[in-house]
Amino acid sequence: MTGAHPVAIVVTSSTPLWYTTRATGLVALVLLTASMAAGLLSSVRFDSRAWPRFVTLGLHRNLSLLALAFTVVHVLTTVLDSFVSIPIQDAFIPFIGSYRPFWLGLGAIAFDLTLALIITSLVRARMGLRSWRLVHWTAYACWPIAVVHGLGTGTDTPARWVLALTAACVLVVIVLTLWRLALSWPQRPGWVTAGVVLVVVAVIAGGAWLRAGPLAPHWSSRSGTHTSQSRAASGTSAGTGG
Repeated sequence: MTGAHPVAIVVTSSTPLWYTTRATGLVALVLLTASMAAGLLSSVRFDSRAWPRFVTLGLHRNLSLLALAFTVVHVLTTVLDSFVSIPIQDAFIPFIGSYRPFWLGLGAIAFDLTLALIITSLVRARMGLRSWRLVHWTAYACWPIAVVHGLGTGTDTPARWVLALTAACVLVVIVLTLWRLALSWPQRPGWVTAGVVLVVVAVIAGGAWLRAGPLAPHWSSRSGTHTSQSRAASGTSAGTGG
């Protein structure tokens, strides 16, 4: 029993920040999905007497800011948590860290794209419309990168409710994307066909990766978990076994 006490202290000391990191990451994903949905609704010029277009535009902007706020908290708690050493630069510069470098790097890319999106939206009046639109289209890349980052890095990925929440977010974006493509069919049938094929391939490839990766055994070690955490996990197993 004495051998188990040090391990319990280590885990307990990092629990508040660790839980906050996981919670804010999931909330940020939901908000980013809602912002993406509002952006897609705006792109199809969705409008009704009960829901005028300016409401969709305002909702899109406010959801993006709220998603950024939760992402900032997510990054800060990740950096402050001492259980795994993740320097602040890892949040901005992708693929330089030692803890799950590829999957954490995707999070850095998504964070950078979100920052670029928010900053350019705030200074839109000083930018050319073409330049602003070019940056704004990065939002469509930001969302899937954030989804893959969460699935690849998150320790809660195998949990059924996390999978259900992520699947719901993906389903919302897929349905609205297909709607957007369907409305463009008369003008650009070739591009629409390519877009639909890309969506289908992405869903199939994503499902196959999820099953062979985060949902498969030993994903923690295969994903590039930091050496010190692996040792801590080994110590936990040894402590409970003894």
